[in-house]
Amino acid sequence: MVGKYAVYENLRSGESDLLKKSRRCFNDQDEKNRKNGEFFMVYFLANCSSEGVLFKTIKEITTDLNMSHASLTKVLKTLEDEQFIYRRNGIIGLHQDR
Repeated sequence: MVGKYAVYENLRSGESDLLKKSRRCFNDQDEKNRKNGEFFMVYFLANCSSEGVLFKTIKEITTDLNMSHASLTKVLKTLEDEQFIYRRNGIIGLHQDR
């Protein structure tokens, strides 16, 4: 994996806007969860298809991000509860209204 911060430079304008919007999902959480949420979203944006779908397993993501399964699960649950992403049959997708 490329360093967590290196992919920030490659974000396009629309992706940068999505990253800003995703930060709102973590406003009421502690600093660690906010950072994990941001790391995941940068990773998601760098690795998703043009349709906003990520085809990776939780295990692959935790390995790539060097993040615990519990931390990633909390991030995904938060984003799902805020209807920012959806999870179905091994994919993670961005809601189209974002």
